[in-house]
Amino acid sequence: MADGKIGIFVATMTGLAEMCAEEVEGALAGAGLECERRLMDGLDSAALAPYETFIIVSSTYGHGDIPDNGQAFFESLSAGADLTGKRYAVFALGDRTYADTFCAAGDKWDQAISANGATRFVDLKRHDASAGTLAEDIAGEWAAGWAKCL
Repeated sequence: MADGKIGIFVATMTGLAEMCAEEVEGALAGAGLECERRLMDGLDSAALAPYETFIIVSSTYGHGDIPDNGQAFFESLSAGADLTGKRYAVFALGDRTYADTFCAAGDKWDQAISANGATRFVDLKRHDASAGTLAEDIAGEWAAGWAKCL
């Protein structure tokens, strides 16, 4: 890992995924783990290289699309990156009102990362904007639930 840190990478359109990532970071810090949180702006999949463990926090927009700031990162990942031996998790944001594309960006991240050899260490977590819960609270609870296992 990068100095023993867990990488948290954020793809967002409105900032909600970044708020969720902050809560994930807080939960991991509470478990004694060091993290580096980074927006995907200007990054590509090479940014994953220093981390043994990383987390993707991503919203879904449009018709199941990756947020704009994560497009280049996702495209470089889809073109191929050796992630063998790395562990990852995905926290996906979506809205079940759009059933056909609910959390589709999270599914895309999960498939692309897995296809490049990384191993998901916890089930993909999907937050439903229409559920009446705060995404950032759910993100923090999700991370706290598995943080001590790392």
